[in-house]
Amino acid sequence: MLTTNKKSGSFEKCVEWLTNSGIQSFVGGFYSWFDLSNSNYPYLYSEITGYGITTLLFLETIFHNENLVVKAEKAAEWIVKKALHPCGGVLTRFYSDEKNADKVYSFGGVNIFSFDTGMVLYGAAALYKRTGKDEYLKLSRGLADFLLKKMFKSNGSIAPVYNAVAGKCVEAEDKWSSQSGAFHAKVAMGLVLSAEITGEKKYLDAALGLCEFALLNQDPTGRFITDRASKTTHLHPHSYTAEGLWYVGIERGIAKFTEAALKAAKWAQSKVSVSGVNELYDPKTDSFNDFQRTDILAQTLRLGLIFSLKDKTEMLKACLLSYQYGGEMLDQRGGFAYSKESPHLNSWCSMFSLQALALCDDRNLLFAKGGSLLI
Repeated sequence: MLTTNKKSGSFEKCVEWLTNSGIQSFVGGFYSWFDLSNSNYPYLYSEITGYGITTLLFLETIFHNENLVVKAEKAAEWIVKKALHPCGGVLTRFYSDEKNADKVYSFGGVNIFSFDTGMVLYGAAALYKRTGKDEYLKLSRGLADFLLKKMFKSNGSIAPVYNAVAGKCVEAEDKWSSQSGAFHAKVAMGLVLSAEITGEKKYLDAALGLCEFALLNQDPTGRFITDRASKTTHLHPHSYTAEGLWYVGIERGIAKFTEAALKAAKWAQSKVSVSGVNELYDPKTDSFNDFQRTDILAQTLRLGLIFSLKDKTEMLKACLLSYQYGGEMLDQRGGFAYSKESPHLNSWCSMFSLQALALCDDRNLLFAKGGSLLI
């Protein structure tokens, strides 16, 4: 068990929740969230287990506690045993009761999302870099090869979904995550790290292709267009795009990528008010919808800190902290609610919030052991 020295701080409370509350299951995978209304965990989530690995490794650089690496290895073990499909990609959500599962995302639906596979790839590659264990090199190489062989397009972009039964890629216009989009630039993080640990140029070339494609989707204002039909910008994938471009730019010394990410961060910062920032921007009305999410708050805060854009830091931090749970369930204190409308304690929102809060104290925590470690 990890115990922090200062349990009174917001960061420390979030660390305690992520490491000790049960949001990481006893089998290793991370749950999507804890439902306060019924004390239930809906499903284990592969994408978030990828984030969980990098979160635990990030915390290990701060606390120097080997048990955090053990937890990260347990998460990778669950991926290999339960989430890794024979085709080479990663299945998305494991529901304990398939009767109530969303068939598009459930293991039973055998739809493999390139983004989910990419987030697990980044975690696996980072775990190999930390431990040097061949099993994680094998896992990361296999995931990267699957993406290159099955999901990349000739224009440098990547298909959003591969159906393992049909043996073909699937795309739709109904949602940003079902489109080939700029947000897939975050998949480039795992590919860049794969190139570093294997020395294979094909992974780097694929990563650079994703970033070049992302640049084609950036509006002159700095925002990334996240829906082809409406030309709107959803701040969650907008932030993913900037995160991926920043990482590749700084790791490979490519200025145009970091400059595009900075421009995106500045645009998001310009939309922050004392009440925070909302989810979806519509250029037709030059306005946002009336819905706020903590993953977006944390991502906007983190990007501002990455680029030392500090004017909105205190406003964003105050708004973000208003979502941290401090209620009657003692073992759940410290987690971050998804939104006011959906007050479940959300794993990835808490992971992003944890890193943002850490960077508020020390931006240099982002860089450890020879490279950046972005959740």
